[in-house]
Amino acid sequence: MKTDVAEKILPGGECVVRVDGKPVLVTNAVPGDVLKLNMQGKRRGVLRGDIVEIIRPSEQRVNAPCPVAAQCGGCAMQFISVEDQAAVKSAWVMDAFKSLIDSDTEWIPVHPHHNRYRRRVRWFVGYDDGEPFLGFYAPASHQLVRHADCMVVSPELNAVRQLIEKTVNLQDVDSVQAVHLDDGIHIIMEADIRPECAGEDLLEGVPLRWWWRNDRRITRPFRKQATLFHDVLPAGEMEIQLAVGPDDFVQGQQQGNRELIRQIQDWTGSVARIADLFCGIGNLSLPLAAATGAQVFGAELNAASVRAASANAKALGIDSSFVVANLFEDFDMEPYIGADVLILDPPRRGAKRLCNQISRLLPKKIIMISCDPAAGARDGTLLTQHGFKLKALRVLDLFPYAGHVETMSLWEPE
Repeated sequence: MKTDVAEKILPGGECVVRVDGKPVLVTNAVPGDVLKLNMQGKRRGVLRGDIVEIIRPSEQRVNAPCPVAAQCGGCAMQFISVEDQAAVKSAWVMDAFKSLIDSDTEWIPVHPHHNRYRRRVRWFVGYDDGEPFLGFYAPASHQLVRHADCMVVSPELNAVRQLIEKTVNLQDVDSVQAVHLDDGIHIIMEADIRPECAGEDLLEGVPLRWWWRNDRRITRPFRKQATLFHDVLPAGEMEIQLAVGPDDFVQGQQQGNRELIRQIQDWTGSVARIADLFCGIGNLSLPLAAATGAQVFGAELNAASVRAASANAKALGIDSSFVVANLFEDFDMEPYIGADVLILDPPRRGAKRLCNQISRLLPKKIIMISCDPAAGARDGTLLTQHGFKLKALRVLDLFPYAGHVETMSLWEPE
């Protein structure tokens, strides 16, 4: 057993505790805690430990609002307040980007929000006394934790989970995904063979669509007629609808996504040509195009997302071209050269290759969305090497209580 003081929370939500001069990562620790640890050895090249006893709690430590917070791995920051979470997450981004910020950079830290729910969830199937249930994994474990009512997902999704547990045979199901949109909920049963499904189409007035995704990642409807649901998004003074299918990606938190879209429109102003790389279903570019009348040229590796973006643009009457392209390798850059704004929304690994070639694209502005502060700052450093300057930096917390943060950065030529 080791005793020491927790120092700081790192991106991801684990806390550094220095034991015999060596950093140890600990789940559910709070800076200032005096802890007794059980050392677990190295995992992924880093020493880790578990809390055996909190000898003296930090002044920052609060009672977790979730009754199973200490067991569940879904939320890493349940033991500090929402306000302290906002400060910690803002500090992650400030620390990562500090060499790129100057006195002219607009800095917008996290604004703390209460009662913001996630609209996208994935439950795994576990067994309790032989009875199946849907839950989340414990930290660094395949042990599943049961929730009476998960506090971070929407009440409608909690009701969906209870419906599934009561009415669906989960015996051969591996996991269940659900996406709560403005006019309904997609429910995707992930299983090697088609499961038995009661498939109620309405829950407390909310339409449901049931899908089966097999081991080859092919998604099929349980019923022949399976309509799509929609995301309602701000587009200047109006709102638009984007159709969203069961395989389409949407940001996991609706209000935060709307803030992200509004910020893009505020930073961009009036434009004629938009380049949208890692475009998804057009979540970021199509509202901007609808508000400004601009053309959109987008690219994305996922073919289903490209089809969805094209269909959404057509439904909105937007002049656009969306194509399938691997943006981590060589691709045809010509359609994206000289855009009024280039929107980059890469996955967690960032957009290193693209940022290294930004002088070939020559956009008037770049707006980059980064879900990993370190990758975002690395990509930003590459942009500065190609003559761009960081004009504004905003931090958004799309996953309260989780150890994740979203970074928005605005870049213009020096």
